[in-house]
Amino acid sequence: MLHFFATLAIAVQAAGAAPQHELRREELMTALRSGGYTILVRHGRTLQSPDIKETPAYTPASRAEQRNLSEDGVRDVALMREVFRKYAIPVGEVLSSPLYRTQETAAAFGTPALTMVLRTWPTTAETQALVAAAPAPGTNRVLVTHHFVIEQHVPGIYPGDNAESEAAVVRPPGDGKVTLVGKISLLDWAALAGSTASVAAVPTARGPATLPETRAGRLAGRYIAAFNTGDTTRMRAFIESSLLANPDRTTEARLESFTKLFAQLGPLTVTEITSTQPDSLVVEAQSPKAAITFTAGAAPAPVDRLRSVTFGIKGHGHP
Repeated sequence: MLHFFATLAIAVQAAGAAPQHELRREELMTALRSGGYTILVRHGRTLQSPDIKETPAYTPASRAEQRNLSEDGVRDVALMREVFRKYAIPVGEVLSSPLYRTQETAAAFGTPALTMVLRTWPTTAETQALVAAAPAPGTNRVLVTHHFVIEQHVPGIYPGDNAESEAAVVRPPGDGKVTLVGKISLLDWAALAGSTASVAAVPTARGPATLPETRAGRLAGRYIAAFNTGDTTRMRAFIESSLLANPDRTTEARLESFTKLFAQLGPLTVTEITSTQPDSLVVEAQSPKAAITFTAGAAPAPVDRLRSVTFGIKGHGHP
């Protein structure tokens, strides 16, 4: 059955509006030297692998089953370390999600304490309390985590705003909330380190991710290719050849849903593989109008058809 389930997951505003003037680069480093801030870092850039077994609800112990830092990600972490040393940024508490990629990113700032609070989805009041905790006097806190924690608990950060290796800097005013002070992009890390070679290697936006060579990955790729044409003839052909029949939902009804959804979103670019199994796939995708969580489920073998497709639309209505 094809489900076009559009969850309008508007990013939670953990505090009031962000300040009118957002600090960047040297100005932000000058502020950080005085302490009193929390830097939320999304882990370094990663490799995609068909062997990934992790989900937000499951953290495999095996490194081989987790998504790990790529060579670019390792270089990004070195830049982070260099920038904090160069500007003598005082760091007290360092906390990290327990995955290898977050631990290894956190090592740029010190020896991290590990906590599932920075990994758990959906996030909780405990996540908010951790993000809003005050740094020790004269120091900054560093939390190395995943995009959904930053999107859900930093005001002014929306889905798609915080790429791998990027950071948001907040200040906790003491009321259990935080205020966004500034951001550190991939290009900012390189520029602050004074590394022109690294600047050339840094993309200005997340590029497309490669879907895994699994049944679900192959079928999802064919579905997205048909979806991106915006063409009902192409989508009809996919429905009839590669979608599990459902007597309660006609092809015409499915085409009507497709037409409305394509008009709402436009074409999709897959940016991140969140979870992959032989018969299921969860990815993050970006369209010209929204960030999307896309889930595909394959029918049990030997049937080579999709049984479900789900769209979770995030940040709906935000420019």
